[in-house]
This record gives sequence, C-alpha cells and structure tokens, in this order.
Amino acid sequence: MSDSLEAYTIARDEIWDKDPHYKALYSVLEQLKSETDRGVALIVTSLIDKLLRDVLAAFLIENESARALLVGFNAPLGTLSTKIAACHAFGLIADDEMRECHLLRRVRNAFAHEIEVTFEKGSVKDLCKNLNLPPADKDGATKWRFIKAALLVLMHLVTRPKEVAEKRITFTEWRTRKEKGV
Repeated sequence: MSDSLEAYTIARDEIWDKDPHYKALYSVLEQLKSETDRGVALIVTSLIDKLLRDVLAAFLIENESARALLVGFNAPLGTLSTKIAACHAFGLIADDEMRECHLLRRVRNAFAHEIEVTFEKGSVKDLCKNLNLPPADKDGATKWRFIKAALLVLMHLVTRPKEVAEKRITFTEWRTRKEKGV
C-alpha cells in the first residue's frame, strides 16, 4: 500500500471511530445490511429527519418558542416535509439537497402507508429513478440506489448542525411603537 493511501486509511478509520457524527452514521450503515426494504427506508429517513431537526435547532434562537416549533405533538416543524421546507427557506440546505430529501421522504411515505411495497416495483421504483446519483451509480438494484442517494445526503448533513450553529441567529432588540413615535 502506498504511503498516501495508508495515511488516508488511518485518517478515515480514526474519523469513523472517534467522531460521534460519523460513528452514528456508521452504526446506521451496519444496521442497514440486515434490514428489509421497509426497514431501510424508515431508518435512513428517520436519520435525515433527526439531522434536519438538529440543523434547525442549531439555527434558531435557544428558547421555548424554538423548542415548541420543533418538538411535541403537532409541532409546526414536526414533520419531515416541514423540516425540509424550513431548512431550505432559511438557506440551511441547498436546492439539490431539498429535492433529494423530498424524494427520499416520498419513498419513506410509500413504505409507511402501503402494505405490499418493495424497492423493485411500482411507485417506489419510479421515485428512485429520479434520485440524483453519479452516472456510475445509476445502475443496479433500486434498494442500493436509494441507499447510495441517502448516504450522499447524510454525508452532507451529518456535520451541518455544527456548521449552522456557528451562524445561529440571535435576538434583536426591536424598537417598540412608543419608541418609534407611533
């Protein structure tokens, strides 16, 4: 093995072993090996859901109102769809990330709401054809297309909460009506 390849391998293994973000992602990857089609769709999208919630929490002011938006029964930003929309509206995810997240969400919804569904037939197969993958990855089983596309999204999102926290919004003191002379 060349010195640069060996250095890369050591660095990669160190990241996977020590970084909590990548460690969690690696744990999910291991779990996917033995999952059913439905399990794959639900696990992967639940991780995306959690990461988007973390991105929003890292961006919003830390207060009770922010928590109410994100957590609890009927929270306005409680669904995966609204988290995707909010992250995109706030500029926290790019257009292509939003598109992929929505496609992955629609696949998840098919598995969550239909009884006889697999990656290899019907609406799920059609949705997965629209996932954005490099040309070399476009062939192969639909389940693996879904996993590859989801992993590309997850690799971008796994450190996003930390990046977003550095640009967290802060409270601004607004002038009152009285101060404005109204």
